[in-house]
Amino acid sequence: MTSGAVEFVDESNIRAAVRAVFEDLRLQLAALLPDAAIEHIGATAVPGAVTKGDLDVCVLVDQGGFAEADRLLAERFARNVGSDHTESLSSFSDGSKAVPVGIQLVARGGPEDFFVRWRDLLRDSPRVLEAYNALKRQWHGRSHESYRIEKSKLIERALRAHPNTPEDSS
Repeated sequence: MTSGAVEFVDESNIRAAVRAVFEDLRLQLAALLPDAAIEHIGATAVPGAVTKGDLDVCVLVDQGGFAEADRLLAERFARNVGSDHTESLSSFSDGSKAVPVGIQLVARGGPEDFFVRWRDLLRDSPRVLEAYNALKRQWHGRSHESYRIEKSKLIERALRAHPNTPEDSS
């Protein structure tokens, strides 16, 4: 969703549905892109996080395989036209599952290769998770575009403040 109001749900109520969709999708993506690392990211990957109730997946590939992975994913999923599209990031969506799905195709080591690190920081830092949840609660029912801008600022600040958070090792 790129417009309208932000609506959040209790992640514990949708955890089983998200897990089932992720496992099914992980198998499909692994068959399609056997050299990719496939990670459950986003709020539903973080116990206690406030979420919109969707599933976010990060597909990490080497830069040399990015264009081919992008082509293969574009044959099977809709492009998320509201998201950035660069030489190292492509976004896709799938509304046909039990929960909405967003897929971020990311080149390892590229400028957008921070999704797994952000997930791990949220899992490891109660303080960062609480700040993230507070931001989300503040934006509940308000502009989605403005929320995305503020969320990006918070993520950038938190990652800069925690430079020793382990990078993705896949």
